This record gives sequence, C-alpha cells and structure tokens, in this order.
Amino acid sequence: MSRRDFMRKAMALGVTAGLAGALATSWSGKAIAQSTKTAAKPEGTYDYIVIGSGSAGAACAHQLAKSGASVLVLEAGRADDLEEVHDSRLWAAALGTDATKWFETTHQKYADNRTHLWPRGNVLGGTSCLNAMIFARGHSSDYDSWAYEGNTGWSFKDVLPHFMALETYEPGGENRGKSGPLFVSQPADGKKHPGAQAFMNACSDLGYVETKSINSDRMSGQAWVDFNIKDQRRQSSAVSFLYPIREQKNVTILVEAPVIKINLTGTKCTGVTYLHDETPVTVNVSREVVVSAGAIDTPKLLMLSGIGIAGDLKALGIETVADLQVGVGLQDHILGAGPNWETKGPLPVSNYNHSEVYMWERSDSRLPAPDTTVLYVSVPFASTGHKLDYKDGYCVLSGVNRPHSRGWLKLRSADAMDAPIIEANYLKEEQDWRAYKWSTELAREIGNSDAYKDVRKREALVPVSGRMNDAEMRQYLAKSVNTFFHPTSTCRMGVGDGAVVDPELRVYGIEGLRIADASIMPSITTSNTNCPSMMIGWKCGDMMVKSA
Repeated sequence: MSRRDFMRKAMALGVTAGLAGALATSWSGKAIAQSTKTAAKPEGTYDYIVIGSGSAGAACAHQLAKSGASVLVLEAGRADDLEEVHDSRLWAAALGTDATKWFETTHQKYADNRTHLWPRGNVLGGTSCLNAMIFARGHSSDYDSWAYEGNTGWSFKDVLPHFMALETYEPGGENRGKSGPLFVSQPADGKKHPGAQAFMNACSDLGYVETKSINSDRMSGQAWVDFNIKDQRRQSSAVSFLYPIREQKNVTILVEAPVIKINLTGTKCTGVTYLHDETPVTVNVSREVVVSAGAIDTPKLLMLSGIGIAGDLKALGIETVADLQVGVGLQDHILGAGPNWETKGPLPVSNYNHSEVYMWERSDSRLPAPDTTVLYVSVPFASTGHKLDYKDGYCVLSGVNRPHSRGWLKLRSADAMDAPIIEANYLKEEQDWRAYKWSTELAREIGNSDAYKDVRKREALVPVSGRMNDAEMRQYLAKSVNTFFHPTSTCRMGVGDGAVVDPELRVYGIEGLRIADASIMPSITTSNTNCPSMMIGWKCGDMMVKSA
C-alpha cells in the first residue's frame, strides 16, 4: 500500500488528515532505510556521504538531496520502527529500548562525585528520537556572540532564515516558518495539563511576565513551549527531513552501518569505512563527507582517523594527520533534578510530553540574556543523588543554561568499539553554582506556591523544616545535579588556535571534510540543543550546495 493509499483509507475511517499524515510517517509500504543486514553493499562513488541521521545529519542530507547530487546517509543505529519513538507521550520509554546507547562520564569532582549516564540516539533520527521534543532556537545573543568571535555568517540575523525555512509553525507569527518540513506546535486549549497551567499562574503571581513563544523576540518569562509534536506524534529529524526524500533515486539511507574510519589520502578525504553487516566496507566520495555523529561520536571518529591532539593520538599509536583541538571545550546544560512534591493522589496524564511549560530567566538582572531555566514536569523525577519514596507527584526542575564550566573528551583506546573518556566538569566554575542556586530556589518557590495547594501533600527531598543553611543547600544542589542531555562544543567552530572547523564548517587542514552537529558550537546555546542542531545541519547543506 502506498503512503497516499494509506492516508486515504485512514481518513475514510474518520481519522483527521493531520493524524493520518502522522501515522503514515510511522508506517509506509516502502521502508525509509535499508539495513546492512539485508541490503546489498553500495556500489560506485557518491557525491556526498553524511555520517549520522540525527538532528543535524538528516537536515543536511535533506538539503543536499534537493540539489540532485547522489547522497549516502550512514546511520550506526537501528530503524525507527518503534512506537516508543513516535508517540510523544512515550519518550521516556524509548530510553529503555535499543534505540538508545549510553555513555558514562567520569566521577564529577564538583558535583557529589557521581558519574552521569548520557543517552544518545542509536536509531534513524538520532537523539531527536529520544528527547522531550522542546523546540527552542536559543537567544539571539548566542549566535551574535559566535559571529563576534569571527564566525562570519552565524549571527542571529544570518541564521534566522534557516530556522524559518526548516519549520512550519502551526500557530503562525512573525519570523516563523510557514512551509518547512518540520511541524512545530504548542499545547492546545482543552488539552493543557492542569499542573502546567498552575505553573503559569504561579509565575504570574510572583511577578513574572508570560511570553507567547520561547522563539519570539523575548525569550524570558513563562511560556507554553513550542515543541516538535504533531497530533501526539514526534517530529523527529528522520520524520521531518528523511521521510520526504526517501523515494528519491539519488538518496541511499542505510541503518546498522557504523562508520569506523574517515579515509584520508594525505590530507584529502576520499571516503569512509563502515561496517556492512559487521564487515568493513569502503565507500568513496567525489565531493565531501559530512560528519554529523554528535558531540561524542564525532570527535571520537575524527581522533580514530588521525585528526586530533597530536600527543594524545601518538600515545595510542594513531598517526596524526591534522593536529587540532578535538574533544576540547565540552559543555552541557545542568538540570537540577531535586525539587519534587508528593501529591494527594494521581495527577492527570499529559497529552504531550509531560513538560509543557518552561521559563528562562536571568539570575542577575544585569545579564544580557537568560542564564537559567525552570520547568514543570507532571511526574516525579529526581537525580541519582536522591531517592523518591512515592509514586504520585510533580517536580519543578531548575537549570543552568549559560554554563561557564567546560570539560573534555578523549579516546580510551584506538579500538573503535571502546567508549571515550568524558569529563563534563559540572559546576567547576563558581558562577555556575550561583546561577544553579538561584534557579533552584525559584523552582522551590513555584512548586510551594498556592497554585498547587489543592494537590500538594508535601515537599520531598528537603529537611522537614524546608529551610536549609548554606552548607545544606550546597549539598542538596550537588546531589540534585543531573544532565540536560545537551553535550556540545567538542569540535568548535572558530578562527583561532582552538578551532576545529572554520565558519563554513570545513575541518582545518583537511580537504573535503565538514562537521555539522552540536559539536561545532563555539559555546552552548541558551536553549535545548535539538533545534539549533537542525539549523546547523540545514545551513551546512545550503553552504555545500552553493560551493559545489
């Protein structure tokens, strides 16, 4: 049955056109991708090879495919034929499937000495298939600061057209896209969670001013989130960017195809070696290879291929082709998963993603942009430093969105199957502590407000009195540290000695190789990183087509 036939028959049964379309993206008479376990090995040379099908890789492939060039997309993970991936309400369940792979950080010296598990997508669509679907561009100053550092073409004015081109924003509005392949929506009246509405009311009572969209000119203030959800179906990068091009003859998409090496002849990239049904296969490229494997696997792959810090590579027996600061500058958003409340009974189930409202705010009014966030979640959630002893409740999480702390990533060995060493350095810089404390105090104030008095039974995870001295507060904060799952900046874009790619995303010293994912961010965006990564991939594809 064709996609068109599927939609026509679904609508004949009373399904809305929107839902029929969303269902069709989860099922099709033709598979979107072929598995290397059953597909023949690719023959010939491709114009472009895209490594990774996540937020950036899929967007980049979408733009390249429209040019008519031959494109090979290699995804290490599985196909996306899992309901946990597509139903927006089941995103947490997707973490328990083989669509997820896990990395572990070192023990965090400044944050309770705990390690942290980082889930990453192991599926067509990458981590865009696992996240909570918050669609936030970031603050304009994020991009203006990149441009100010010498990254011409990356100011907010420059990237705004790419943000607009990739989306269809259903509520409409100024500087929002109307015809892009990715659908963005907000919670609908009548389906909004009452706990989320209580959050909005509490923030208003505290004197904060609501903003209509986190992607408007004003990012500060409480807001119903924009999210990449349509009719309760996740709009992953695969759904949005790969599904529309899947039937083009110039596009080949392979899953279960992990790349183990970027092939270099001298300093020229000639193709890649990947595992086709666990057997190494080499594919050549005539124009360029784009690495979009994410902020962990991209630097890992570069280092395995001889691109990285010369001394580190030599220690592992890897010959250096380009001596670059790969793996240096790692950043991640801190998620403070401490403030929780037990309720008198079960709360309603969210119609969306359990997290419908956010507020970005400044911890100091003199700052030019918000550096913290607080958000309501309609289920209990705490870090591994805490233990919840009840099942019914809610939480108001806190976050540090402009962290000063930076970490690093290094190879553990020259074996492509070994996970790298990850040092996040959470809370190494004192300013991060100050911002984190401020946002956590605000989260507690919101959760303890009268807006929740009818459902609240007690505040959990704090002393009985609810008051903490400075030492107790610092211990509580350290135990509450969790990751927002937003690693970035391990192959930074720039014009100085620490840069790995130039403003065209070309790897310094290597011909025919670019990087397009969150690893190129000179500094992490104020927002969740899914949307900015999509923009990076989209813009990279545009730049490549124009330079061909």
